Amino acid sequence: MDAVVLLIGLVVGILAAMGAGALSGMRIGAEALGAQLAAYMGALYGLLSGTAAVIVGLILHAIIMNL
Repeated sequence: MDAVVLLIGLVVGILAAMGAGALSGMRIGAEALGAQLAAYMGALYGLLSGTAAVIVGLILHAIIMNL
C-alpha cells in the first residue's frame, strides 16, 4: 500500500470518527451536559476509539492486499 493512501485513509478515518462522535455526543448528552460540552466529549471519545479502529482496519487492509 502506498504511503500517501495510508496517510489519507488515516486522516479521513480519524476526522470521520471525530465528527460521528461529536454528533452522537450531541444527540445523547445535550440535555444533561449542554450541546457544546457533549459535542466536545463525543469528539474526544470518537478520536480515541476511532483512531484505534482506523489503524486496525488499515493494517488488515494491507495484510489482505499482500496475500
